[in-house]
Amino acid sequence: MTRRLALLLSLALGLGCSTFVDVERARQLLRSGEEPAFPILVEKRAPQLPAPREFAAISGQLRSIPLRWDPLLAGDVGGYVIERAPKKGVRYRRIAVVSGRFASHYIDRGDDLAPKRDTRSGRADLGDGATYCYQIQAFDSRGRIAAAEAPRACATTAPPPAAPSSLRAYSHQPREVALSWNPSPDPTVVGYRVFRSPSRQGDYLPIARLEGRFATSYVDRGLGALRVFYYRVASVNAAGGVGKEAPEVRAVTKPEPLPPIGLRIEGQRLGSNRLAWDPNAEWDIDGYRLLRIRERDKSRGTVATVESAATRAEDRAVGAGERVSYRVVAFDRDGLESAPSDPILVESIDYGLEALPQEDAIRLRWSPEVQRGFAAARVLREGFFGTREIARVSSAGYVDRDVKPGHRYRYLVVLVREDGSEAPPSAVIEAKAPK
Repeated sequence: MTRRLALLLSLALGLGCSTFVDVERARQLLRSGEEPAFPILVEKRAPQLPAPREFAAISGQLRSIPLRWDPLLAGDVGGYVIERAPKKGVRYRRIAVVSGRFASHYIDRGDDLAPKRDTRSGRADLGDGATYCYQIQAFDSRGRIAAAEAPRACATTAPPPAAPSSLRAYSHQPREVALSWNPSPDPTVVGYRVFRSPSRQGDYLPIARLEGRFATSYVDRGLGALRVFYYRVASVNAAGGVGKEAPEVRAVTKPEPLPPIGLRIEGQRLGSNRLAWDPNAEWDIDGYRLLRIRERDKSRGTVATVESAATRAEDRAVGAGERVSYRVVAFDRDGLESAPSDPILVESIDYGLEALPQEDAIRLRWSPEVQRGFAAARVLREGFFGTREIARVSSAGYVDRDVKPGHRYRYLVVLVREDGSEAPPSAVIEAKAPK
């Protein structure tokens, strides 16, 4: 217990003055109850001990600096005390006590309580590209530190990883940008960070972290069409240090096709509108979609989807006399779709149905041109109990004599094809039988 109390006293003394011990080792000893392998350091000097020779610090290690020296083979040597300073001429602070006459090396990883080069960032390690200087002294078995010091040695940690070389961005991809670069030759690199900005001088925000030194490509997806972006890439070392970013590269996503032009009506018949438009100039157009909006309820729908070689389509689902507007869009092989073309408003073919009151009858007639090509016409009359067929004729007219004077009647006509299929019905027309 006395030994442990002395160790605690030495630790407290080290935090308040120049004497310091290996803190992590002291904590381990306090937890384990082991006897320390090194004596408690005191302020008295051991004038007879010489300084270790060939003291050197090795540069180029990742956030660590190895130290080595020739051990003292003569005299009462208990171990060695190592101190560090962020640069020459700055006060040195003790970072470790290495026990044992034959100890000849120590690796400074920065896991001690002495200040580092960059204390404002809160970083606890030695950092990247940081230079430190060291001094070493021996101490005897009674804990007295020698007055003699070896020549001080300085070293620098491995610098932040260099920017990746040959960064390239591949433009004209649909809603995405592909990036590639050369793998870093630095063995401490374990990955890369990708940054993006909408402008060359704008803020570059991180969008991806890639693991592995040979992970040298990335695809930025989910972008819009005809968008401009700037990219930078930085290497990341095994300690999490991010190096300098490679010079920015610019990329443009593929534009969507131009809206088709020249949309026009090419022909009409009852229940059908045929439309045509001019082909797009883009080489990779894959097809077109003809769109319809019904004026009566503003409902929207796709009439037809055709291949790029076809610039015509037929709408066979319009009512007699119905007003509809059409637009057409183009889409390419990558699925990019153009804005709609300018709309055209079309009034579909109507029956031209008329109801003419006559003595004791109502005469119905409609356009013979509309009926041409149809096998028959169904004449229907609406009543209190619904709509019923009152005649089927092959001509473009009919006389309804089953009427009462002064009564109102409502009629519609449906044309029938040879195969039995029917055209859209006419609009309902109303007439009053004469008194």
